[in-house]
Amino acid sequence: MLDDLLGYLRQVAPDVADVGILQPADPFLETAGEDLRRRIFITETVNGVVHCLRPEFTIPICLSHLSASTDGGAARRYAYGGTVFRQARSGANEFQQAGLEDLGNPDRVAADVASIGDMVAALARVGISSPEIVLGDQNLFTVVVESLQLPQAVARRLVRSFGNAKLIDAQIQRLTEKKRETNGQGEIERLAMAGDHQGLVSHIEDRMRAGNLAPQAGRSPQAIAERTIDLVREQQFLLIPESADILRRYLALQMPLAEAPEALKSFADDTGLSFGLAGKEFVERVEVLSNADLDMSTMTYKASFGRNLEYYTGVLFEAASGEVAVAGGGRYDHLCSLLGADQAIPAVGFSVSLDRVGEAR
Repeated sequence: MLDDLLGYLRQVAPDVADVGILQPADPFLETAGEDLRRRIFITETVNGVVHCLRPEFTIPICLSHLSASTDGGAARRYAYGGTVFRQARSGANEFQQAGLEDLGNPDRVAADVASIGDMVAALARVGISSPEIVLGDQNLFTVVVESLQLPQAVARRLVRSFGNAKLIDAQIQRLTEKKRETNGQGEIERLAMAGDHQGLVSHIEDRMRAGNLAPQAGRSPQAIAERTIDLVREQQFLLIPESADILRRYLALQMPLAEAPEALKSFADDTGLSFGLAGKEFVERVEVLSNADLDMSTMTYKASFGRNLEYYTGVLFEAASGEVAVAGGGRYDHLCSLLGADQAIPAVGFSVSLDRVGEAR
């Protein structure tokens, strides 16, 4: 099955990247997020270099793409296939994947639609016809969060939790509870709560001198003061009911994809929110999908849908056969920058899990 699917994918994605089974661990540890970090198999060489068994293909393909040119060079489409290794919550710790990565195409909407279409065609190739497809969009959720003008740390935590409905719900619940009591740090907390940055810096410097700690021994007093003020403001922040309601109403949106643009417009009108460029791109993507040779009746928009890899930034999608998720992917425009590119490189792709295809069949 793998060879047949990979042969097919290379017809639409002819570029090749060499992705060995043993990979440097740091790129995965630094960019993929906590879920993957906890599941990869780590090994260390005799000279202390840390490697891991290949847990996925996207990051190595991006690194290979960048090796030719720091700015990403020309647009390329890479097909791949092979065994990946991840500690599983259930089932096998190694399984086969095949997929496609589209890097450098500036027409984001066209690239998104092509990836979704190629995923559907790839699934048909292995006997999964008319899969149910759910789409989400991290950019739209980010716009909703930013419109509420939350403390930076709070907003960042919500966005990073996108796709984990239980975690976000727990965060919203916690943010709407009564403000936390002071934690007994005395003068440091009093100065931080007052936002007295210079006073806090002076107090930290006094404490460091009393403890014979030189500022260069760790973070500077200025950095410690800034972080302390951010933490205290976050601890004392209370999410007003209206803001909590906006978040919950948005995350509850779910409907056939064709109806989503109107539903989002109604939501924006009701809340006074503007989705801006993210909304415009979403509407354009739906229009292009509706004109493609795809069955829109199988596609659902689910505002809370995301994936548990932190490098995703835009549209996300997953295909299922019955109760089994057999393929999925999305857009990850910032990943190449995190891996060393001088500028953001448009990127989108998907993978097919062949073990799940076998289960679904």
